[in-house]
Amino acid sequence: MSEALLDIKDLTIEFGSGSQPLRVVDNISFAVSLGETVGIVGESGSGKSMTALSVLRLVPEAARVSGQIIFEGRDLLKLPKREMPAIRGKEIGMIFQEPMSSLNPLMTIGDQIDEAIRLHEDIPAPERRKRVLALLRLVGMPDPENRLSAYPDQFSGGMRQRVMAAIAMACNPKLLIADEPTTALDVTIQAQVLAMMLDIRARFNSSILLITHDLGVVAEICERVVVMYAGRILEDADARSLFSNARHPYTQGLLRSVPTLNDTRKRLYQIPGSVPPAGTIKAGCPFRPRCSVRMERCAVEMPPLRTYDPGHRVACWATAEAAA
Repeated sequence: MSEALLDIKDLTIEFGSGSQPLRVVDNISFAVSLGETVGIVGESGSGKSMTALSVLRLVPEAARVSGQIIFEGRDLLKLPKREMPAIRGKEIGMIFQEPMSSLNPLMTIGDQIDEAIRLHEDIPAPERRKRVLALLRLVGMPDPENRLSAYPDQFSGGMRQRVMAAIAMACNPKLLIADEPTTALDVTIQAQVLAMMLDIRARFNSSILLITHDLGVVAEICERVVVMYAGRILEDADARSLFSNARHPYTQGLLRSVPTLNDTRKRLYQIPGSVPPAGTIKAGCPFRPRCSVRMERCAVEMPPLRTYDPGHRVACWATAEAAA
């Protein structure tokens, strides 16, 4: 494992007051190494996006965040708020889930990319224009010279996502966070967006933290996978190990639900039940109500993340018993 660029330790995010706050992220730890692409997967409500937003300290003001988010040796949670704007966009870029709600409808896309550069770098306007055009070419925008004066509503969903990527990479950040970058895009555009992200990583040696529920996307571009459920990490492994030897019942269920080209099933597999609302699981493993191999111990004690193979961590009592 190379040096960690981002190291998240014991991160917990809670809402509400009193003795039983709603805990949406529960004591998670993982790292992203230099030049590495890490995918965080799980169903909606697992805490993936909240984890990503916490890195840039963009969680709602009502949230209580504890733990450590160490980026290049600095704990971002301890930095004064006035120092965070210098990090957002400059050192850490983010592609948000909904580009239409993230882009300013009253500004041209050229001005929005230019603004991202002006906020962090003092360079003349002609040089900024050259960089804006170079960024648009990098993300595969056709005819970029004539697109500078266009507005977000003149673009398709895939093109807007490319604009978001250009803004995120405007100052060559060391870490790119992509929150569901291929959601609601057709498969052709999805492939183009993924190819764009791989090209960005290769050109700038950036690390990528990819938030998604699509295991096909993870298989395409990620070296390592973190599986989250109800705010907890249930499995953390390199992609090859996870897809060939998933150890947690939840991860196994996710993989079984993915269709394949030679699939002859009449119906896709579906994990019974749904992700529990935050705060409803008071003790034990949060996946227990939906698990087919649950044990009595699962109801009272949350299993710790144990290492079973080099770089492969799993939180499951049944897995521990089988290994023993």
